[in-house]
Amino acid sequence: MGHLKEDELQQRAKDVFNNLILLNEESKISLPKLSSETEKWMILWTHVLEEFVIRSGPYPSGFANGFMKNIKIPDPRSPLAPKAANAVRTTSLPPGDYLFKYGKSEYLRQALNEKQIRISPASSYDDPSLNPAIRDKELELSICPSPSGFKMKAYDGKTGKYKGDIHPQNFVYTARSKTNYYVYCLSLSFTPRLFLDFDADACLVIRKPSEFEKIILSIFETKVRNWSGVRERIVYIDPLNCSMADIDVFSSKDFRYAYQREYRFIWLPPAPVQNLAHIFIEVPNIEEYCYLVDISET
Repeated sequence: MGHLKEDELQQRAKDVFNNLILLNEESKISLPKLSSETEKWMILWTHVLEEFVIRSGPYPSGFANGFMKNIKIPDPRSPLAPKAANAVRTTSLPPGDYLFKYGKSEYLRQALNEKQIRISPASSYDDPSLNPAIRDKELELSICPSPSGFKMKAYDGKTGKYKGDIHPQNFVYTARSKTNYYVYCLSLSFTPRLFLDFDADACLVIRKPSEFEKIILSIFETKVRNWSGVRERIVYIDPLNCSMADIDVFSSKDFRYAYQREYRFIWLPPAPVQNLAHIFIEVPNIEEYCYLVDISET
């Protein structure tokens, strides 16, 4: 982390901390249960604290400017918090695999009643009006590994003569998609926090994910010809500890969002395209695959 600028280190601190907290089923902020995943985040948090000590001295040095105050964490004072906690605590989910779609009750209920779902262009998520948990540049992904791992060959601008190797001072690599594409985002987690993060007062519980996936891909293929559709579990990458080969713009994201455990449908066009509009696909018998958990009126 020595190569990070101060604001970049502060952002990393917020990203790691954000993955270490949750809103539990008692509507309180807490740490997740001890697991290998939790241990990974605790180690990363320790590394961040040590970097602040190296730069500024013992705590609270380095944190004195209050940069952590604007971190987006679930607020247990929100009217949604006790409703979301109660919904998760009382909803019975038999053992099995599930997918979850968080959103506004009026839209998810409309989807069930009208038997159709909205598929969005990836570019639509880079919208300043969206909250931080949703907004993302889905058409690109950046990493900033240590410059010590890279060498650049220097040549004389006039003679073209090779002058030797140099290490870049601050290296950022950004992978960009050549095309816009369609995406339908869900989560593998049913937690109170995600209701708050997505400003959602309802959640579509997909209880037959395999059947749902097959029918969605089939219907889209019928509606939009020659597009390639897949479903992927998002791979979250640490921008400081990965290689360029680890990046897949379509199915990998910055570990800032790792707690969301995203699962998505992706559709790629036969040739690059930039301007796409939202589309709706009809899903007959959608109620056979899912049901609605609605906390808007509780």
